[in-house]
Amino acid sequence: MKKLCFVVSSPATARAFLKGPMQILAKKYALYLIANTQDIAALKKELPIKAVHFQAIERGVNPIKDLWCLISMWRFLRREKFDALHSVSPKAGLMAMLGGYLARVPLRTHTFTGQVWANKKGVYRLILKSIDRLIARCASHVLVDGKSQLSYLKAHGIVGEQAQVLGEGSICGVSLERFNPTKEIRQKRRNALSIAEDECVFMFLGRLNKDKGVIDLIQAFAQLDQAKKPSSLFLVGHDEEQIKARFQHISSKIHFIPFEKKPEELLQACDSFCLPSYREGFGLSVIEAAALEKPIICSNAYGLADTIVEGETGLRHAVGDIEGLKQQFNYALNHPKEMRAMGKAGRKYVEDNFSEKVLLAEWQAFYEKLVKL
Repeated sequence: MKKLCFVVSSPATARAFLKGPMQILAKKYALYLIANTQDIAALKKELPIKAVHFQAIERGVNPIKDLWCLISMWRFLRREKFDALHSVSPKAGLMAMLGGYLARVPLRTHTFTGQVWANKKGVYRLILKSIDRLIARCASHVLVDGKSQLSYLKAHGIVGEQAQVLGEGSICGVSLERFNPTKEIRQKRRNALSIAEDECVFMFLGRLNKDKGVIDLIQAFAQLDQAKKPSSLFLVGHDEEQIKARFQHISSKIHFIPFEKKPEELLQACDSFCLPSYREGFGLSVIEAAALEKPIICSNAYGLADTIVEGETGLRHAVGDIEGLKQQFNYALNHPKEMRAMGKAGRKYVEDNFSEKVLLAEWQAFYEKLVKL
């Protein structure tokens, strides 16, 4: 049986994006995982993998630690003699693709899921772009999780014609059975959150930081006139930049939820899903919310172009345009019928383009072709 090793910085990446693909691939390949975690027993229970190898892949830049990580990665890959290597996320990609190239792993695939340098400037931007370019050069195969992102990467000279998108995009697609809207779950979740019947709920789910547009979201929402129509904003996810401590005083209608095990249930409590991101490779959370018939309010960051049909499944505003975001909030408040129609259309759009079954079949076909090369 061929040995296939996945490499991620955080185990959360494997849990969120790779569980489905791993379940399909485990039927034909012996799967291994390299991740920055000591919680090996839990991962082996959750994922269909033979073994987990701890590797200190840190998100931040530390030349000494990164060099040691690379050397350690190279030694491990050379010893284990994997047939194929697959990395996700920038830092994991750098360590895995360069280490795999040096260790002569024959098949090395990296999946690009977004560009850290997209909204950076100066020397830092050049360095980060060079790292992505190096990752692509060291990979034997390149995947990108969105068509607009692929065009963006080609335009900036990061990837060549060998790069491809599986299906219509996203890493793993959306389970239409799991993300299936029901009135009962919506009411249960709204009751648990003490949301009034006539209250319009906007929700964000993801990492709470400036790049995700969370600060813009708070500032735009705070300007809404609660006397005209009651509304609330729920921010769900890991707070990376002390957003709650800095901004919770702005409005009593802004609520923070640090973690959610069942996003397919919590998202049903909202009326509109918001992602005013400054940079985004694709936006899996957008199509998950759309599958739940939630109309989308998002920025025009390049990667989000694949996730909505503007004016049909959601509304888009310019990156960083707080006034534009506020106007879209007001439109949602004043045109609930139109927003519900967008939500219905969003479910159909996901069914037609991002079904998990289709994406997993694409994964299977990709590796069946790859291992025969």
